[in-house]
Amino acid sequence: MQSQHIVENRILRQLSADELKSIQPWLVPMQLEPNTVLHEQGAEIDHIYFPLSGMISLLAVMQSGDAIETGIVGAEGVLGGDAAINGHLSGQATVQMNGAALMMPKRRFVDAYHAHPHLRDLVSRYQSILLMQAQQNAACHALHSVRNRLCRWLLQSQDMVGSDTFTLTQEFLSHMLGVRRTSVSIDAHALQEAGLIRYSRGNIKILNRNGLEDCACECYSIIRAATDNMMGS
Repeated sequence: MQSQHIVENRILRQLSADELKSIQPWLVPMQLEPNTVLHEQGAEIDHIYFPLSGMISLLAVMQSGDAIETGIVGAEGVLGGDAAINGHLSGQATVQMNGAALMMPKRRFVDAYHAHPHLRDLVSRYQSILLMQAQQNAACHALHSVRNRLCRWLLQSQDMVGSDTFTLTQEFLSHMLGVRRTSVSIDAHALQEAGLIRYSRGNIKILNRNGLEDCACECYSIIRAATDNMMGS
């Protein structure tokens, strides 16, 4: 594994040289393909993932098959870190945007977690971020309009991929927002008419980020500031 991969993940790049040396043999590069389910809801996990790029969606799936997003994981964090220590992953983890990650066997991660207090602290802080995301999302779904929330998710998606252009299907957007696809279509069209985005068949181009920030609900800045504050650089 090339060492430059390490700096692409915010947790890994904050580890000491000795900490990295102890886990590096167990970090396996992999591609993240859209719609790949990395963890099933309620199932015991076998691996944890340090994303380098792309976006992983955490979904609460109902018995009916309906799902709503509770959080997202990208290069700022780790998928499955807390579940590896404390039990099963409570939601389903599905890749929503293609990218790359470093995969690590659960047993090796648990060994490293107990051996290195700094890694343990970083994973605990990131778990707090995911909990805060879930709480903020619950308030957001109850209090903010679909259009405000759509702008927020577009900004977060752009942050994750580091590009003005990316792909988000209406199905994924409906999961993120907890609404029907028709509602997504109406508000995406309105944003396009306002000159904020270009949207066609799931392909999105951000044309006016400042305008999206003005339209987005306060949850965007709250989650971003909390992540930067708790996870450092």
